[in-house]
Amino acid sequence: MREQQPVPSATRVFWCERVTYRTMEADEIAEVSRHMALDPAEAIRFIRRSVRELVTGLPPLERHRALSWADGGGCVGAIAALHRGEPCGLSLSHREAWIEWTVRPGFNSPAGPEDLLLE
Repeated sequence: MREQQPVPSATRVFWCERVTYRTMEADEIAEVSRHMALDPAEAIRFIRRSVRELVTGLPPLERHRALSWADGGGCVGAIAALHRGEPCGLSLSHREAWIEWTVRPGFNSPAGPEDLLLE
């Protein structure tokens, strides 16, 4: 009989993703970047940093929306949503492209698929 080893528990994480579409119709993906954060504040910093990198190239209305979210109530509401276990996100137009940021709460299990099989 095989000796049972304790299985490490899953860790709460926040999956961050930025998807850039080639056009405003969001029909073709140009780039995807992903990041795993360990707490809601880190996850939102991922979005805020990315948004601030784009701000100078945004039209005035989008710039206002971006900065209002990054420096105002938008990011506070997003952190609160993540603490409640809800996803959050932000979308902006940038030149001819459409960019979406999303954060989803989840778990990162140290056990690989082979460790989850029952004997």
